Amino acid sequence: MKTQIGDWELLIQVERWGLTLSASQRALLDQYLNRLYAANQQMNLTRVPPEHAVGRHLLDSLCLLSVYKPPEGARVLDIGSGAGLPGIPLVIARPDLKLTLLDSHGKTIEFLKETCSLLGLNAVVAQARAEEWAHMPEAREAFDMATARAVAKMPILAELMVPFLAVGGVGLALKSIRELDEIHAAEPAARTLGASLDVRTVEFETEQGTIQRAVAVLRKERPTPPQYPRSWAHILKRPLGGKA
Repeated sequence: MKTQIGDWELLIQVERWGLTLSASQRALLDQYLNRLYAANQQMNLTRVPPEHAVGRHLLDSLCLLSVYKPPEGARVLDIGSGAGLPGIPLVIARPDLKLTLLDSHGKTIEFLKETCSLLGLNAVVAQARAEEWAHMPEAREAFDMATARAVAKMPILAELMVPFLAVGGVGLALKSIRELDEIHAAEPAARTLGASLDVRTVEFETEQGTIQRAVAVLRKERPTPPQYPRSWAHILKRPLGGKA
């Protein structure tokens, strides 16, 4: 039996972010969410109930495109992708993007691979730890845009994201509006890594009412020193520019 998914009328809000979703794109988003909630019965992919999924998953992902519009054909990395958020909604809305979904968990990787294959998405899936893969030649400074949602506190996340970005690239981290101090605490880390850090806020309607999201915006200005990112133990013990 097909899962009842949220309020699809909420998707009209993407138009004010410069997006137009075709019937086929909406169908792909519907298929994605139904696959997500079917898989969620066997593995812990999301705690958001399906009746809230259009706002809490789709709009929460697509709002990044109101903050930054990547160029045509941009290489995009979704770090700690988990259930595929925000990466999968982004590549459905912008099929020109070349998406890489990065995660380290085997069961999650299988879900992502099967979903991308079934939906015919312009995406590849990489299984690795971010702090290790960022030192590989095929990944280091290889992306025009990086995204992350609910991965780590901002000083840690900056060290995981910035090394993947090419000079001129942009990293976008979805954060709670209550985490502004945490975001600003990462400004020294961003400078050390070769980036500037700014914050944008986005407001939209969900099935549960109006919410505001903070988006940390990392802009890569110069190459990242080769020692970063450090090992996970070192990142946790001494976060750059902030406390863990």
